[in-house]
Amino acid sequence: MKTDVGNEKLRIPEILSPAGNPEKLIYALNYGADAVYCALDRFGMRSAADNFTLEELKDGIEYAHSHGKRLYLTLNTMPKDAELSHLPEYLSSIRDIRPDAFIISDPGVMEYLREFIPDAVIHLSTQANTINSAACRFWYKNGVKRIVLARELSLEEIKNIRCETPPDLELECFVHGSMCISYSGRCLLSNYFTDRNANNGACTQPCRWKYYLHEEKRPDNLIEAEQDKEGTYIFSSRDICMIEYIPELVKAGIDSFKIEGRVKSAYYTAVTANAYKMALKDYSIDPDGYVFNPLYKKEVESVSHREFDTGYFFSSPASNANVVKSNEYIKDKSFLCTVSEYDSERKLAKCIQRNKFTTGERVNILSPNTTGRDIVAGRLFDLEMNPITSVPHAKMEFYLEIDGAKAGDIIRAI
Repeated sequence: MKTDVGNEKLRIPEILSPAGNPEKLIYALNYGADAVYCALDRFGMRSAADNFTLEELKDGIEYAHSHGKRLYLTLNTMPKDAELSHLPEYLSSIRDIRPDAFIISDPGVMEYLREFIPDAVIHLSTQANTINSAACRFWYKNGVKRIVLARELSLEEIKNIRCETPPDLELECFVHGSMCISYSGRCLLSNYFTDRNANNGACTQPCRWKYYLHEEKRPDNLIEAEQDKEGTYIFSSRDICMIEYIPELVKAGIDSFKIEGRVKSAYYTAVTANAYKMALKDYSIDPDGYVFNPLYKKEVESVSHREFDTGYFFSSPASNANVVKSNEYIKDKSFLCTVSEYDSERKLAKCIQRNKFTTGERVNILSPNTTGRDIVAGRLFDLEMNPITSVPHAKMEFYLEIDGAKAGDIIRAI
């Protein structure tokens, strides 16, 4: 999508959300994502995610396409020869499913992909560590349609890459989520400490552990790494959050805003897609008069996250980027239930429980393209319409008396 700003035409980027399983795919697409990225049980960088079966992948593509959206399949691990030997069978199994693109990082995987699916659209993963325009042009000449740029690049560097590369080469950047240490996620720490290979999707995130230092000649004298009185976590302790900088991201020439988090919840997926989509929509309507709505920042703060930072987008991370008050995840709201059906005449919502809550509790209803509205939960009933006072059981179905809702709405605690 393009919009006129003065004499310039700005490309309005897609919102690309994580889909760790089919449920998260539906939430992402229903709440504003233009595309999702996901994986099967092999060759994807998030083995801790539920991931997809072949049938689920086929259904997911059909669901995305029926809503005018796209699905990208990740093949972005760095397999050794023993693992690579299984790739032909894997590619043969998905040859006819036709995701909109494949996200890869390894040239050997690219060769196999071209052999088994010659017309496959290729996106180059951030794992390939692309940090300059010459590398971008190299990959473009070798058939890559989109490059997921390294997290270490500033907005000025991204602008330069945009100017020095073909206009039909798409550029994608992570704008929200974990800020992996090392070069764009090629982590050695996880393998070293836990024998779980980060480059094959099994990262234990040791960059977020709390560390002590010891001096060689005084090994028993452990020193906690500190900065001022706040303490410090010397690796990747903050999350990227660029929702306040939509104009800067668009003007840098980024084609796709990528949200990290395939192992995070469906609630996280919905809220982050929704907030970034609303901010981008506001900007696309009136770029010159755009004013950021602070409610969008409150939305992304409502889901599980670590303290936010802008990463490398404004040159180096902030001087206090590794100083955090807590090494714990933060969240302001809890996902209580989702609405599966709504009877407007009876004002009854059929819901599926996610966390316990009780009648009379103050809650917030979130619908796509809104920041939610506060209400007091009405009467609760079981499926036989017997009155109940709470919904304590995981995924139990029940009815909630509520004025105005629709299928897919999220009800959350305040």
